[in-house]
Amino acid sequence: MSLISNRKRPRGFSETFENANKAKDTDSNSGKDVEEDDDDLIILEERDLIPKPRNNSDSLLILDNDAVEAYNMFNVNNVNYQQQQHHHSSVSSQHSFEIDTVNSIPIKKQRTNSLPQLPQAKCFYNKLPNNYILQTPKLGNIKTNIIPHQLNLPPCDDENGHYVIKLNETFANRFIIIKLLGQGTFGKVVQCFDKVNREHVAIKIIRNIQKYRDAAKIELRILSTLKKFDNKNVNHCIHLRECFDYRGHICIVTDLLKISLYDFLENNKFISFPGSHIQAISKQLIRSVSFLHDLNLIHTDLKPENILLHDDSYIKKNLYSSTIIAGYLNLSSATPKKAPKYSKVLKNPLIQIIDFGSAIFNDEYHSSIVSTRHYRAPEIVLGVGWSFPCDMWSIGCILVELIIGEPLFKTHDNLEHLAMIEKICGYRIDKEMVKRSKEKENECGLEYFTKEYVSSEDEDSENDDDDDDVIIDDESTKYNSLTLMFPTNSTPLKFINSVEELSRIDLFVCSRIGLDINFDYSLSMNYEKNKHIINFGNFTFWWFFIDLLRKMFVINPDERITAMDALYHPWFNLGIEDEGTL
Repeated sequence: MSLISNRKRPRGFSETFENANKAKDTDSNSGKDVEEDDDDLIILEERDLIPKPRNNSDSLLILDNDAVEAYNMFNVNNVNYQQQQHHHSSVSSQHSFEIDTVNSIPIKKQRTNSLPQLPQAKCFYNKLPNNYILQTPKLGNIKTNIIPHQLNLPPCDDENGHYVIKLNETFANRFIIIKLLGQGTFGKVVQCFDKVNREHVAIKIIRNIQKYRDAAKIELRILSTLKKFDNKNVNHCIHLRECFDYRGHICIVTDLLKISLYDFLENNKFISFPGSHIQAISKQLIRSVSFLHDLNLIHTDLKPENILLHDDSYIKKNLYSSTIIAGYLNLSSATPKKAPKYSKVLKNPLIQIIDFGSAIFNDEYHSSIVSTRHYRAPEIVLGVGWSFPCDMWSIGCILVELIIGEPLFKTHDNLEHLAMIEKICGYRIDKEMVKRSKEKENECGLEYFTKEYVSSEDEDSENDDDDDDVIIDDESTKYNSLTLMFPTNSTPLKFINSVEELSRIDLFVCSRIGLDINFDYSLSMNYEKNKHIINFGNFTFWWFFIDLLRKMFVINPDERITAMDALYHPWFNLGIEDEGTL
């Protein structure tokens, strides 16, 4: 389905923006009707409905008029909302978003041949009804069929319980082992040829040790739940084909996918992904997490290694985006770098989320520590309890890594990590979170934060024998109570240096990609500082991307943006000219 937008350019736009878009206005004055231009067609993937506008305080942007007008100018999905509500009245307005709360008059959009967008950035999530899961009983243990085998076969396990892989060997009387794809503490993943269905598949072979078999049964329960509610795998979570038990090894058969985002980044010398591809990957990733959260599931281990590509083929393109070049030159590697001339650009940034071995239902037992360190949310580090918001923090870390080419939080120490979190968020860790950490006697709370404030009046009432000459500055003491003690005399210098390299998320990311953006100032003021290196359309794209990151990097999980609100952030209505779209 395609829809033709019908919007007018906002009146009273500043002279700066007039100059920035002069070339585009020239095209529109050529005598050709903009509405007849094919570039105005919006192709909708997977679902032929556009959500209706909403006014949700969680995702409403509090921005200046320039930002609102910039968004309205470059919004590739804006349509006449009266027509939209008439034709698509069946769509719930609960999860839509409209940034232009001032002008209710439909606006005719600019020619979008200057702001292309990939199809994945336009996909929508078909939300499950709120009471759907509650009315459906949870799956219990999944039965795995035991595959018979000859009793006189030689041992198949090594001393650690791993299945010994032999290429071209027949496995489970049906598969031919082609190659080893990966190995971890859980077991091994192999590529096999299925002689029955005559196709290649991936098989996760779990170690023949009871605790890993028990963990595999939990993963099977998760995968079966995903399959039950999304049998066509519209939401891009790894799809369970079948499972069985062979010679003491639980085996999980899934689709065969390509390399991970991390592997592609590494193979591309850590040259970052184009902004258009980051947007396409983000939309799919957030849609998948929205689906998981609707099922009451938390992934807990989102990272580039657990996001696989459907197709890792690429085109080698000349690099012209200053943001990609600057990102590569600013990599923290000590090796001297020259500006890259070429980059591998994916033909199709279609993704799939894998590894549900750590996933958990929100109402079931939560271990205290989850997530790989670089992608671990502050509430997990502090040990104050975690839930759905920890996945959103991980997504923020992933998006930053895709644009700067390396992890944001490169640390393996709690103190350093907490100091980095404060630097990126631009404020101190919430005192209530610190207080809960101390009450639970967690190491971070007890060792790394100052004591809780007690007023001098309360102390006097409890200790009447105290020296009356002692003067305590209550206001200063209260401000500095429950605060991170960093740095101290014993803090390693490398920790201090690593934290000093960081700054608030808007300032940090933009410094790495060669832009000068500070959210303390308006969009138009920031564009004035950047117009010599980037056009206004692309600048607007990055401005709203940074706004989404700011909403993900919120220390208090209760105030962090939800997956559903992130899915409808206005950034996904903006296009960009870069190596991924031109």
